[in-house]
Amino acid sequence: MNAVFVGGGSFRTLPIVRAAMSGDNAFQGGGIWLVDFNLERAETVGRLIMKTPEYAKSNCEIKWTKNLDEALPGADLVSVSFPVGSAKMCMLSQQASQKYGFHGSDQLSLSGAFRSLTGGVIILDIAKRMEKLCPRAWLVDHANPVAVYSGLVNNHTKIKSLGLCGSCYHPYWDLAKLLLDQEYSNDFNIASAGVNHMTFVIRGDYKGRDILKMLDEKYGNNPWKPKLAGVPPAFRKTLLFSYQLSRQMRNRFGIIPCSNEFDGLCQLFPDEFPASWHLYKPETAAELRANEKKGRENREKLDIEFRAHLDRKLDAAFWARSCHENPHFAISILDPTAVVMKALGTGKPQKLGASFPNRGAIKGIKDRTIVEYSFTFDKNGVHPDPDLEVPDCFHGLISSLASHQTLLGDAIATRDPKLFSDALYAYPHHQSTKNATALWKELLKVHAAEIPAEFQKAKDYFK
Repeated sequence: MNAVFVGGGSFRTLPIVRAAMSGDNAFQGGGIWLVDFNLERAETVGRLIMKTPEYAKSNCEIKWTKNLDEALPGADLVSVSFPVGSAKMCMLSQQASQKYGFHGSDQLSLSGAFRSLTGGVIILDIAKRMEKLCPRAWLVDHANPVAVYSGLVNNHTKIKSLGLCGSCYHPYWDLAKLLLDQEYSNDFNIASAGVNHMTFVIRGDYKGRDILKMLDEKYGNNPWKPKLAGVPPAFRKTLLFSYQLSRQMRNRFGIIPCSNEFDGLCQLFPDEFPASWHLYKPETAAELRANEKKGRENREKLDIEFRAHLDRKLDAAFWARSCHENPHFAISILDPTAVVMKALGTGKPQKLGASFPNRGAIKGIKDRTIVEYSFTFDKNGVHPDPDLEVPDCFHGLISSLASHQTLLGDAIATRDPKLFSDALYAYPHHQSTKNATALWKELLKVHAAEIPAEFQKAKDYFK
């Protein structure tokens, strides 16, 4: 298999490649292009991949370039991963959201909607280049909001695209902690349906045992507080908070969410978050500049530390460390990008969850609407799990959020400010309220320097 990593200098790349090369090697006899404007960083990643134990037997060629068009011909897969928007804009966007009573994030939120205009232009350009240079390749996107970009590419180009997010694999980590007191397990069989960051476990089992019954048997009426061995202390509070929300869902609705992403959970439990989750304190212009500078300095420090490994002898013990101990080098177990690569590179079908046009997968959702669901993936594409259906009490919310994100993709593809205003209206929380309209206007100002100018005309439709 031949793969192109756009943003190949990312710290995510090496762990993904290790995962794709482990076991049945997806890159046996293939090639990898690392594309990045920071060519030195891409070269560092490439040379470190060559030092991994998995690469030694891969017979795989690794190259790096700044020129995407040089890398695309012959590609079977193009992986896209990059941060959307400047740090300053992202901070101001989230602060504006909280000012008007909304949760801000880079995905399932109104601030995420505005960020999609920035990244969407880049994603569409990549897809258009792929139409000319590698029209049969899959585009897999890990930049948020992944669902918007999946709709943008699948509904408006000839390229097939999966919106990938680690949240689709959260059950394999969370259920392992909750039920088995271990870090993860891939022995769970999960069928899921919803939207990215708010997908529901429709059914699931562990070695033939129903997981919901297992949860009831283990915890009864007690809080869901597993041991969380190996989890860093700073992350434990977050996990335990999310597990209690999952427990509330189980007790009230008889179902649990697939992931513990807070911008998904806050759609269901909005009153839980102001008291339990850190609110962004408004910052002065000087504080924003200072934080931007600190962020650049921290990244430069991490780059130096990462690059220093080129001159070190990295033994088997180093490569065997866990993702908590060695996050930039450890195998990224169950990373969805690696799973897609396994399917395409080895020819063996793989179980996956991703954002993709519905096309009959979830009952009651339009075919072109972008949703997230579980399926089997192989060289012939997506094969949805059978009998997927969002519970009736959540169907309206899921349908609205999915329509909101699908419309955003349509607006980006057409540069249509009216469609963008329609997409904002489709967001189901505080719909058509004064606070919503005020937030839309403020977010237009916050994002003005980083979004196409045409979208400023959207305010003509904010009535």
